[in-house]
Amino acid sequence: MGGMSGDLFAKVRGYDSYAFRRELEMRDLLPYFRTLQGPPAAVPMMDGAPRVNLGSSNYLGLSGDPRLTEAANLAAQRYGTSVNGSRLMNGTTELHLRVEAAVADWFGEEDALVFGSGYTTNLGVIGALVGEGDVAVCDAGDHASILDGAALARGRLLPFRHNRMDRVEALLRRAAQADGGILVVVDTVYSMQGDLSDIVGVTGLSRRYGARLLVDEAHAVGVLGPDGQGVAALACLADAVDLRMGTFSKALGGGGGFVTGPADVIDFLRVQSRAFMFTAAAPPGAIGAALAGMEIARAAEGEERRVRLAANTARLRAALAELGFGVGPVPVSANEVEVQTPILRVPAPDDLTAARMWRLLYDQGVYVNVALHPAVPKGQAQLRVSVMATHTEEHLERVVDAFTVVARKLAPELPADLATSRA
Repeated sequence: MGGMSGDLFAKVRGYDSYAFRRELEMRDLLPYFRTLQGPPAAVPMMDGAPRVNLGSSNYLGLSGDPRLTEAANLAAQRYGTSVNGSRLMNGTTELHLRVEAAVADWFGEEDALVFGSGYTTNLGVIGALVGEGDVAVCDAGDHASILDGAALARGRLLPFRHNRMDRVEALLRRAAQADGGILVVVDTVYSMQGDLSDIVGVTGLSRRYGARLLVDEAHAVGVLGPDGQGVAALACLADAVDLRMGTFSKALGGGGGFVTGPADVIDFLRVQSRAFMFTAAAPPGAIGAALAGMEIARAAEGEERRVRLAANTARLRAALAELGFGVGPVPVSANEVEVQTPILRVPAPDDLTAARMWRLLYDQGVYVNVALHPAVPKGQAQLRVSVMATHTEEHLERVVDAFTVVARKLAPELPADLATSRA
């Protein structure tokens, strides 16, 4: 007769960050699950007060744009609020086909496939392609959807230290000695760090060792590159990339994810990707908004918004650096053009100080994201500041004033260079 099993729920109260989260809640410092009361605009209502929004991926300011809202409403009126089925069965509408054709045309690829979300896109593409005996080589800084997709695939996951091309080559050299296929997967813009992939290095190594390359352009689509095509196009390496993935839910103001590339690969994914076949299709309203967002992003207005976004980012970065904050990442040069993603990283010495920095900003009417352990390694807490094209000079001045309060009130607890600059 077997003994009593352990309590499955014991882990709920025993995981590392449980006690710390409770401490943050008691001190009113918990930065998560804040209530948004309207579209994620430049200054939305949050928890009953207007706050400058530096925590959204609405980089071009298109989410909430009346044109996208109208497109979403028209799509919902025609096709319903949900198609109530998978794309394989009854879930494919004319809108889904139109958006796939538009994506393929935008990226200059043969075909495209739209998933319900960016997460399921990576899960479905990697899971379908990396089979038994195959290898997925992934940057340790890749988005969770990439690492989860590689971990759940039937092949092996081989992670490498962030942007370390020497480690990529070592893993590819080892993997190339086996009989299976190799898929290299990297973000082009790393969502937490805000830095760029070494796209030149990774494409060159992938070709040298016969690996296929999937790049996640989720935080680059609409933001960087010619017509907003992303980092691969910016580096003139689109032809060296096998598959490009992106989302509609960030700069484009819609919903859903996509992958684009060779027609035979996309067709294979249509009937082999479980994350595509066995889940409901993206709602028509989200796809209608995505189509409208793509049209704007590809037009002259889209370029104007990208220019404003770059200017806003550069201005805020310079102002925070002048206050003494160690703002990252450092802008890089691509084709003789300085490139800065709209994601700024402001480090904090520890998780508690990061939470206090967030609270001071929040009380001053500024919302930013906070990354605490285990989202980042211990000792690497940070504020993640996301700039939008629709932020005005007045908005950015309010942000700088709020960070000035943080620097003054927490100077003794912040890094020495900052503490000295505010003394």
